Amino acid sequence: MLVALLVSAVFAVGFSAFAADDPVPEFKDYPDLSGKRVSMLTGAPFEDLVRSKVPDVGEFSYYNSMADMILALRNDMTDAILMNNAVVTLALNRNEDMALFPKDLQDGVFGFAFSKGSTIRDEWQDAYESIPEKTKNALWKKWTGSDEAAKTMPKQDWPGKGGTVRAAVCDSLEPMSYVGKDGELKGFDIEMILLIAKKLDVHVEFTGMEFSAVMASIESEKADIGAGSIIVSDERKKAADFLEYYPAAFELIVRAKQPAGTGSVNTAQRTEYKSLDDLKNKRIAALSGAIQGQLAEAAIPTAKVSYYNTHSDMLVAMRQGKEDAMVNPDMIIRYMMIENDDLTYLKDEPLADPFETGALFPKSEKGDALREEFNAFLKQIKSDGTMEELDSIWYGKDESKKTVKQPSDLPATKGTLRLAADRGTPPAVYILDNRTAGMDYDIVVRFCEANGYGLEVIDTNVGGIVDAVTSKKCDLAIGAIAITPERQESVNFSDPIYEWNSVIGYLKPENDDESVSFIASIKDSFRKTFITEGRWKLFLAGIATTLIITFLSILFGSILGFIIFMLCRKNNPISLSITRFYVWLIQGMPVVVLLMILYYIVFARSGISGTAVSIVGFTLIFAASVYGMLKAGVNAIDGGQLEAAYALGYADRSAFFRIILPQAMPHFMPAYKAQITALIKATAIVGYVAVQDLTKVGDLIRSRTYEAFFPLIAVAVIYYILAAILTRIVNKIEIRMDPRQRTPEEILEGTEYK
Repeated sequence: MLVALLVSAVFAVGFSAFAADDPVPEFKDYPDLSGKRVSMLTGAPFEDLVRSKVPDVGEFSYYNSMADMILALRNDMTDAILMNNAVVTLALNRNEDMALFPKDLQDGVFGFAFSKGSTIRDEWQDAYESIPEKTKNALWKKWTGSDEAAKTMPKQDWPGKGGTVRAAVCDSLEPMSYVGKDGELKGFDIEMILLIAKKLDVHVEFTGMEFSAVMASIESEKADIGAGSIIVSDERKKAADFLEYYPAAFELIVRAKQPAGTGSVNTAQRTEYKSLDDLKNKRIAALSGAIQGQLAEAAIPTAKVSYYNTHSDMLVAMRQGKEDAMVNPDMIIRYMMIENDDLTYLKDEPLADPFETGALFPKSEKGDALREEFNAFLKQIKSDGTMEELDSIWYGKDESKKTVKQPSDLPATKGTLRLAADRGTPPAVYILDNRTAGMDYDIVVRFCEANGYGLEVIDTNVGGIVDAVTSKKCDLAIGAIAITPERQESVNFSDPIYEWNSVIGYLKPENDDESVSFIASIKDSFRKTFITEGRWKLFLAGIATTLIITFLSILFGSILGFIIFMLCRKNNPISLSITRFYVWLIQGMPVVVLLMILYYIVFARSGISGTAVSIVGFTLIFAASVYGMLKAGVNAIDGGQLEAAYALGYADRSAFFRIILPQAMPHFMPAYKAQITALIKATAIVGYVAVQDLTKVGDLIRSRTYEAFFPLIAVAVIYYILAAILTRIVNKIEIRMDPRQRTPEEILEGTEYK
């Protein structure tokens, strides 16, 4: 069954994507939507509008962002997305597998929201009406057009004698209101508000939030004006007053129909690109959250940029013909080329000025001294040719040269440095032959050797690297970390280690005739994931770490939860008060937040490992659950049972352990087993606190192989097996402890009736 699951999942993923030059909608008329699922933003009250056109429409679902809805549509979790025309246009430009439903549901109008009876709404309306129509139309074309370079925001350089107004805006609905690459709120709505504010001589304080929170901010009067692709409706008019400022239309996005004959593993029509001009009107893949997508849009305005979650996904999309090229840092593409002979890039025409990377140090006297030593070492290896040698090693194909001295072989005469690094960022730092390797790591090891330091690597999720340094839990950090003004506010950077450019990567045309069978691709994925470099050992180590955290958390959590219950069993008011606060605090906090607080704050200076912190965190979580389960199970036993035990001569403690607890166990054991299953899956987030568990291992291997799906599917199957084994063990324990399995002699053991 597990093999079938693995193969079918890979098969489904490997053959799902397709390219269509002229997308044809999957549904073309209202009757086609009968019984179908329609999605919209949370807080968008337009169900009746859909039902007016499709009375027998299926269920509605709600999401917090357009990106989530696009993903749901692509993964067949919904059949259509209801959105306004501005967002729809942009979404279709960036997602070739989506199409416009041919019929508009209804015309509407965009509006700025004000609280009921607002004293400023009328003056804003008058100011808006004084803006020439030519200016409004030019603004619309600017933000819905393809010229990304023109999409700049004006500065609030007027006096602002009228004071400041608070604006609550959705921060994820491009082109109306969204966060740009520089972290600035921008879009049609934002600039329109600023145009009006300038006429009124007021300043605007913008606060970005989810769409569903905008109207709530207006109703509670936490904001003076609400914006962000809000379409005025009768229902919304009951909660707020509106300034109606631009025509809108309700439209539906559906999947594009897959053309006949698609499904080949390699359907890409490959073309050689010699300059950025060759990429006009082409499809370019970019990484979500990275700046390369915006750089591509600015450098090639007519290109259609789509966003993906991993470099592996981008490469797969290119090979399936869904994308023509990708945009990435040259260091990433150069590394990907090592294991992908069909990949190349435009070397002589980067998209923008290069970025610099460096090592991070804490802002402290010790950090400053270490930074000065490191800078001196960098200057030396750049002048004596060592840096060029390292470049040829780590970007070359000769794996035998990619060796780094182990930390245990370093002198450590001046103490040991704690290094924070995400070992999933090749070629900067990664795992090779089950050891830490990479160009950045090699530089740090050579620095430690030259300056008499030992080294301890703290495997840190990329999102926690800055926290690891600012909390002084680590002495330095590396991993192709870009030097930015925002990061420099929290940490000190070394001199630049190297520079990288944002470049266009594409598949070589000489591989057009190559094809790979499905079985061959499965075998190759299995080899890369498990066999190459003995990566199965990484999986074993990850499984061991996951099991250690799970088993010890269950053990200590069960003991702690039982102790807490026993302290509260007699309704001691102090114990009950403390316990209620503890349960409220633990169960109300997201697990990842609890772990990060423990790791970066509570135990920041203790030197305690991420694994130990994870055990502490999950012990607290499991104990709170055990306390609740015990309380519910014992309360389910009739009070007469305890009185009968007293009548038989049992002491209070003996009565509880021999009579009450055995009868309570069948009541809470199902919940206990479910909590164990939930616990082992919850441990998947311990990578945030420098733990190399099973999930982290999967991420590390994906970063090495650029396999988009196989490692993830393998991790999912392993979690399924581990959960099944743990559940079976608990089932055995439950049977052994079932009071119905005890003999009368065992029940009366210790009483005068024995």
